[in-house]
Amino acid sequence: MLYKKKILLLHKDKIRRERIAAYFRELDFAVLVAQNMEMAQSLIESTTPDVILWGEALSKNAKQIIRQLRKNTLTRAIPLIAMLNDVELFDRVMLEKNGITDVIGDDPSLAELRIRVNLHIENHLRSLEFQQEINRLRNISELQYNLAIINDIQRLSELLDDHLWNDYPFDFVLHLVYNTKTGQYDYESILNKEPNDAINRMAILSQPFWKDHYFSGPPVTPDKITDRRVLSVLRGLKIKSELYYQFPIYAHKKTVGVIIAGLAIRNHLKENVFNDLAVLVSNMGHRIFDLRKMYAGERAPSPVKSTAEMHQLFHRFSEEQVFEYLTRQILQKLHTDVCIYFNYNKGFHFLYPQYCFQADSEINLFEDEKPPVLMTRDYPNFEKFTKSRADSVVHNLTKNPAPDLAAMAGLAGGTYNSVVLFAVEIAGEVKGYILSANENSMKRFSSGMIKEAEKLIRDAAGVLMESRLIKQAQQTIKQLDRVFELGKELTLEKHIDELLPKIAGAIRRTLGWNIVILDKKNARTGKFENVCFFGIQPKVYQSIARKYPDTMYGYLKDRCFRQSNSYFLDHKFVQFQIRESDRHQFEMKIGKEWQDRDWLFIPIQSHGRELGVISVNDPVDRIRPNEEKVRSLEYFANQAAVALENAALYEELKVSETKYRALAETMPMGLLTLSLEGQIVYNNRSFATLMGYTNAENLNGRNLYDLMKESSKEIMERYMYVTTHPDKITEQDRFEDGLEIELRGNDNQYMPFKIYLSPSSGKSGDTTFIGVLADLRPQKRIERLKADFNSMVVHDLRSPLNIVQGYIDIVRNKVVGEISDEQEELLGIAKENSMKVLKLVDNFLIASKLEVGQFSVEKELNALNTLIETVYEDQKVLTDKKNITFVKKLDEAVPVFAFDKTRVEQVLTNYISNAIKFTPEQGDIEVGSRFVKGDRPGKGEVHVWVKDSGVGIEKSELKKVFNKYEQTEAGKDASLKGTGLGLAICKEIITLHNGRVWVESEPGKGATFYFSLPVKPV
Repeated sequence: MLYKKKILLLHKDKIRRERIAAYFRELDFAVLVAQNMEMAQSLIESTTPDVILWGEALSKNAKQIIRQLRKNTLTRAIPLIAMLNDVELFDRVMLEKNGITDVIGDDPSLAELRIRVNLHIENHLRSLEFQQEINRLRNISELQYNLAIINDIQRLSELLDDHLWNDYPFDFVLHLVYNTKTGQYDYESILNKEPNDAINRMAILSQPFWKDHYFSGPPVTPDKITDRRVLSVLRGLKIKSELYYQFPIYAHKKTVGVIIAGLAIRNHLKENVFNDLAVLVSNMGHRIFDLRKMYAGERAPSPVKSTAEMHQLFHRFSEEQVFEYLTRQILQKLHTDVCIYFNYNKGFHFLYPQYCFQADSEINLFEDEKPPVLMTRDYPNFEKFTKSRADSVVHNLTKNPAPDLAAMAGLAGGTYNSVVLFAVEIAGEVKGYILSANENSMKRFSSGMIKEAEKLIRDAAGVLMESRLIKQAQQTIKQLDRVFELGKELTLEKHIDELLPKIAGAIRRTLGWNIVILDKKNARTGKFENVCFFGIQPKVYQSIARKYPDTMYGYLKDRCFRQSNSYFLDHKFVQFQIRESDRHQFEMKIGKEWQDRDWLFIPIQSHGRELGVISVNDPVDRIRPNEEKVRSLEYFANQAAVALENAALYEELKVSETKYRALAETMPMGLLTLSLEGQIVYNNRSFATLMGYTNAENLNGRNLYDLMKESSKEIMERYMYVTTHPDKITEQDRFEDGLEIELRGNDNQYMPFKIYLSPSSGKSGDTTFIGVLADLRPQKRIERLKADFNSMVVHDLRSPLNIVQGYIDIVRNKVVGEISDEQEELLGIAKENSMKVLKLVDNFLIASKLEVGQFSVEKELNALNTLIETVYEDQKVLTDKKNITFVKKLDEAVPVFAFDKTRVEQVLTNYISNAIKFTPEQGDIEVGSRFVKGDRPGKGEVHVWVKDSGVGIEKSELKKVFNKYEQTEAGKDASLKGTGLGLAICKEIITLHNGRVWVESEPGKGATFYFSLPVKPV
């Protein structure tokens, strides 16, 4: 693609502008048309045209723009033709001083304009060529000077590489320096504009052809490479240059190295350029020979320590010592005349010259006389470097004057013409800058030297980063220690008005905020109230409070940027609503300078509720905090939240305690708090009164079990256990309606209570119980009256029934005369029904005695299995009548133990009678026993069951099976109906034995009725 010459056209007359543009486009120029002067300046700086046609009036603004273009390195030499009328000679001279190259009329002849444009472009190109040639020769001269003064083959070779790569159009360079004594390369490098991975590089450097062809065979001459063997090797290594040159490095007719350079054919070297380069490479060879002779084949010693040694040294130093030592090492590595370290303050943008060392001196020139602090805005070239974020930059002050950099170097005394700047950065934050300078501008810094210096700085920064991480960890530990200390103080029941100022003070001391304001929110009004403020005068705070009665946070929260869980108020946005596009601008300022009108608000929150706010300003480091620093503040805000939450809970608890204590003391029922062992922790006035005590304190500390009857203790223990272990509840644990117990009062008389237990926790976290006790004496009195009435009724029924039954027996036995068979059958029916009525009367009598506590059991040693076999034989007659299979499964391990034989026989008979009643013909009934061992030898319990294959019981009806006067749906069948007292009596009998009754059943699959009797060692 051919290059088109570019013209930038600016003209106030639109018609002339379009005519000129069309004319030059026909001549194959690229014409850029600007509509105004600002647009023209922007296009010139971005496109660098070959000529500028300026058709605007030379106003003050126009002259200022032209002067700016002439100050710009890229645009200063571009020809500028002003299209103006009637310009006098004096004016032409003044115009040239203002940067105008030529003047022509504002409506020029197009042919004349074309001639002038071509003339100025040719002159401009010729001037550029001359300047390039001058620069090339100057660079060669400087390089020759450096060859003479540098005593290191590595540094010499690096400088030559930089020269080849920067001043010539090469796209590939292979540079080898060979040592015939060792058979190895003293220097090897590859420069390649194409992507070059490690495998290709290794393949090129390890190619044996180079040694065979250049260092073992006959000497070669500097020339284009036409040898097919060499070209074949280069192609085989996938090097894509079109043309190659070889420059052997000679020393006294011996080849000590070679440079192979590749480039595009269109960029071939001119003869004079080639010859100059060949001479330069030859001089390089002689210098290498001299250095080897001087150091007997060894590399010149360097005062700079190895990277590993430097790393160890840095670890032994403090941060300030590292910067001082680093400054000296950079001075030695670059062989400069002076090296200065500037400490940098990011917040205030100033430089503090801290260390200054000159060559061959160990004295810090700034030790005694401290130079003034420098503001970066006064040093534009330096400020430009700080904004570039580059690691380093080299300035030749002779070629490109930079007075500000010369002044910075001049702090060491003297005049310096060559400067290199390095940024010292730790974890993305610039801590300082190193300036190293030479008086002689011809002394060059090779790219290798610059890279080694940068690596040295990175090593030092890495060590400082490790040190900083340790310090940050220590600081974090210190902060956490303070947080934990505050946490401990929260548990010491200190008042909230004492705790919150301590938290605010800890923020000042630990996190370094000079101004701290802490406000809490009134839960009743929802308004903020100040707790304390530090770091500002009371008058200043009062003015803030008058302007923002409900805190700045309350008024300005919507104009803040969210940072972590906090809110940052940027002073520039205080009058505006925040837009999404402003967020990026805010994030770019994190880590930049803090402004006095900035604020950071940290809400004090708990469970999503705002309890207060901490407002901070004026950080010690004057830097806007990052998210990590904000989170440190939030740690303390969390402690404040805990303190406020605890205070609120404490107040609520006091109100709640007062209310519930009044309720407990005035309720008519007894209220107890019991320990897991049954000890009374608290009892209310009603319970003490019921127990006959005038002071409730007399019962505190006593054990409830000591006040209970022996028969109730075991079931009470079970009640407590299942209350705290609801997953252990079984079918036989029926405590939904509480538990009836008897307690011994102050008069040594037992009183009946019903107790309802619920689990709770004590102050130390131990399990406790809250017990509510209802006085059963009125209920028992009514039950006793009812039982007495029932006993009377039963007695009045029993006597006539016995008389009737006696007369029936007289008639049936034919004492009064003969009777017919039909009469005998009818009398038998009468006899059977009278027996049923007597049985019902007996059940009513037992139930009445149970209700009033007059029913008791007489325990004696008996064999339970023998009793079961006796009942089995008695009932087998009835099962045989219904063709029911009746079996027994008795555990021989059941021991002899104490129980009431008569009453247990009554239970067994009732269980089996019910099974026969509800089991159809051809059904099955099973009676069995099993001994369950306890935790001590000889102790346990016997389980007895009666299993049938009858109709079964619905799950919803299982709970009422053992209740008095209640029957299941199956039991309500007319043919099977009973009184509903049998199983209730069974339950009471077993309960009096401290045993249990329960049932398992599924509809249609029969039922299994159980009872258990405790076995105690005889």
